Amino acid sequence: MPEFTNVKKDDKYFTEIALRLVGFGTDGMPFSFGTAFVIQPYLLVTARHVVEAFIANGSTTENKNEIKLTFWAIQIEWVNGEHNYNIWQVVNAYFSPHSDICLLHVGAHNDTAAQYKQWKAVPVSFVPPEVDDEVIAFGFHATKFEGSKVTDDGELEHLELNDISSKSTGRVKQVHLIKRDSTMLPFPCFEVDSRFDPGMSGGLVINSKSELCGIVCSSMPVDNSHFSHVAMIWPIMAIEVDFGDSDARIQGMQTLSKLVEIGKWQPVGGDNVKVQHVNGERYPTATYYGTKKGLRIPE
Repeated sequence: MPEFTNVKKDDKYFTEIALRLVGFGTDGMPFSFGTAFVIQPYLLVTARHVVEAFIANGSTTENKNEIKLTFWAIQIEWVNGEHNYNIWQVVNAYFSPHSDICLLHVGAHNDTAAQYKQWKAVPVSFVPPEVDDEVIAFGFHATKFEGSKVTDDGELEHLELNDISSKSTGRVKQVHLIKRDSTMLPFPCFEVDSRFDPGMSGGLVINSKSELCGIVCSSMPVDNSHFSHVAMIWPIMAIEVDFGDSDARIQGMQTLSKLVEIGKWQPVGGDNVKVQHVNGERYPTATYYGTKKGLRIPE
């Protein structure tokens, strides 16, 4: 049976890998609009539609043709029984043109974030789930910022945060290896009977081995159950990211697959995902060539 419960507020592992996405509303106060999670140091993952919705509501500048967009990811770090709010400013957002995935490159916005060095991330599996597999989704909802203070310049002076961290357990009902349809969910995904509340979009979904297998994508209550979908994680390999020049092995704009090639990232099934530039296509594409019950993907 599907189960929806709260995560303990002092769960040190969860509070460091799952972050709240926060922006400023028209009233000048902060609001949370989704969940993100750590996949590599300074690199977070969320759902593409979460960031696109924030962009659509961005305030225009005096130019009128430009949109002012500033948002943060809030991480809670427990140190000696006390918690720190590590505030990370989103420096760049990299969208997948083929799936509901967005990578966020972040930089430290406050002192505690600048001192944070021991990044934690959940193991990743690109292997698609089977029907009836159990999965668990994590995310935040009902976030409030009562007591927070913002300067006249729009800077976050003091942060008070209160929300609900939830985990939703359910089972896989259908697996769409290429896409569910051509309009609503035109990308690899799977259907689950889990409950996803508003604010959980972009959250991580893990399998029975505690491996990341997807991203919270959509949900709709139906009778006494839920009709929800999770975006598979493997298309993330084709997203192009600016790695700068901090590592001689991977510099400038490269697809995330480069991390696997140089051995810096080792997701399960990583060798089964091939990234290529197709003639005539603007963006690189990722294809999963693993075998599931005798079916080769794609056929």
